[in-house]
Amino acid sequence: MVLSTLCSCDGRRSITKSQPAVASTGELADACAGDSLRPAVGAPAPGLWLSEQSPSRERVAAMIGPARPDDRTLVVTHPIESVEVSGAGDTIRHRRDAAAVSLELLPPLGPAALGAGDAADSTDGSHAAATYAVSPGIRLAAYESCATSSRGPRIRYLRRDAAGRIITDVMLRRASRE
Repeated sequence: MVLSTLCSCDGRRSITKSQPAVASTGELADACAGDSLRPAVGAPAPGLWLSEQSPSRERVAAMIGPARPDDRTLVVTHPIESVEVSGAGDTIRHRRDAAAVSLELLPPLGPAALGAGDAADSTDGSHAAATYAVSPGIRLAAYESCATSSRGPRIRYLRRDAAGRIITDVMLRRASRE
């Protein structure tokens, strides 16, 4: 065990607590049990992201461009474009020239989320994730793999209809960097 001292910003109080020097592999596996991906609070990385093979034959691609500072609002933005092609061949394309990252509560991953609306998205079971709003109904959210997983980071593409129900919910894998 390693003892560490945490100090407040004003330096008047200190708290001593014990923490393990290194987490064992078993502890990491327990933290990620049953889930190799978890929401991340860091912004989704730039590059080309593609959907994994889905049984519905829908395809999704997202391109997150390089970061650009916006001197007027003092934020960093990215150009983002998303393309969704349904099994029937219909295409939905959205582009945003200056998307800024925000933190949002998202429903858990999985088929149970499909068809869920805002009323069904209570904060129970929701997870905070860094997102880009590509349009009012489309979000790209950052997910990271657990330390025990061989999978790399993913981006979740989440599209809602006008009533707020989740229509498309797929994971994207990185195909190339910027």
